[in-house]
Amino acid sequence: MAKMVTLGEILIQFNPITPGPLRHVNYFEKHVAGSEANYCVAFIRQGNECGIIARVGNDEFGYNAIEWLRGKGLDVSQIKIDDSSPTGIFFIQRHYPVPYKSDSVYYRKGSAGSKLSPDDVDEKYVRSADIVHSSGITLAISETAKEAVYKAFDLARARSFDTNIRLKLWSPDKARYEIMRLLNQFHLNFLITDTDDSRIVLGESDPDKAAKVFLNYADVVVMKMGAKGAALYYEDKKYYSHGYTVPVEDVVGAGDALGGTFLSLYYRGFTLEKALDYGIVAATLNVMIRGDQENLPSTNEIEQFLRELGK
Repeated sequence: MAKMVTLGEILIQFNPITPGPLRHVNYFEKHVAGSEANYCVAFIRQGNECGIIARVGNDEFGYNAIEWLRGKGLDVSQIKIDDSSPTGIFFIQRHYPVPYKSDSVYYRKGSAGSKLSPDDVDEKYVRSADIVHSSGITLAISETAKEAVYKAFDLARARSFDTNIRLKLWSPDKARYEIMRLLNQFHLNFLITDTDDSRIVLGESDPDKAAKVFLNYADVVVMKMGAKGAALYYEDKKYYSHGYTVPVEDVVGAGDALGGTFLSLYYRGFTLEKALDYGIVAATLNVMIRGDQENLPSTNEIEQFLRELGK
């Protein structure tokens, strides 16, 4: 059984019952979210272990996050409770002004999660992991969180990174500078990105051309393409896995579902190609509901999906 350790902010998501502009929404569902937490749950759903290094507030939302993630099987021993700052929250706006798209409205400045620091990174804990994962979001939320990622990556036996650029957290220039700085300092085993992020980081949105550059920094590149699917690049190989047409409720978290499932199944012994195929199914199921973690499938459920479609 493989173990992954992630670093990032755990958030509470408020997702509207009805789509449209938030000014006209009256009822919301509450969900536990955050990219690295999503990766962990997806990783665990495929039969492996995962723990997260994070901070939450000494508040009901923080307790909610810890209890929920513990229930999903995460090792929550490295989540610190911060008495001085609140747990971050965000709201989702769905299908407005663009159908089948979602927008995030953050209330996370000064949050407990943004206080993540190198002091939170336990050397023995990180060295116990088969792989350490983080994202551009964690680089963006604070200088101390970025330093925590650097410390963990320096200790890691293998590294995974999802670019996950959120322009509400930093500018394109800042994102480009910080992500390239990390890529130049640490060679990655896995780089997970998409065509929008590639345009920001490299000035190149063509997936093949962008992947060719990224392979200078990573052994394996996964290029997410939304509803079209994703492409996989390693050595001199390319593999494309198509997407599926399903009813879309909320697209937030789909990339995390894909990435976490893909990594876990690779560590289970699947080929890279088969792991990507299964990751696409996880992302597909994820967009059909509200919430980032509730619809993350097990391996058996992914295979049931594929059998029903005659794959």
